[in-house]
Amino acid sequence: MKQIITCLFLTLSLTAFSQQLTYKSGGTVYNAENKRLSSDEVRQLLANNSEALSLYNAGRSKKTWGNVLFYGGIGLVATNLIIGMNTDNSSTSYPGNGYNPSVKSERTNMTAAIIGGALIVASIPIKIGYPKKIKSALAKYNDGLVENYSPAPKTTLLASTNQIGLRIEF
Repeated sequence: MKQIITCLFLTLSLTAFSQQLTYKSGGTVYNAENKRLSSDEVRQLLANNSEALSLYNAGRSKKTWGNVLFYGGIGLVATNLIIGMNTDNSSTSYPGNGYNPSVKSERTNMTAAIIGGALIVASIPIKIGYPKKIKSALAKYNDGLVENYSPAPKTTLLASTNQIGLRIEF
């Protein structure tokens, strides 16, 4: 039983050590010290693992396109609504004797708002999908670290007035 617990502890400590990069919301990647890494720094770390780098780049490009579609759609909808609320599309005419005015109003053209709404709807699956690619890229990188990790044990001689011993650090 003692051997099983020791093996389990060593395996868990190796796994905890190998988790170099973690993903948090918004596409941000953090290292083991919980320091935020820029996209260029992450690309430099992933340069040795081409598959992880291609997945990361695909995730970042999906994030960019999702943001372009989302914010472009919001801009179109907002612009069209502001123009529609501030424009008066009514015309007044006085047919006949001029005592009974005839007011005709036209509807505001909502084409840009409809296109903007379609862009917003199209951006939703793109923005949902990019974290999966970035997470899988980081998982491939972290798995590669586990495969390439070889512990270097450190041996230290400890001595005090009452005892002497060896400390082995993995």
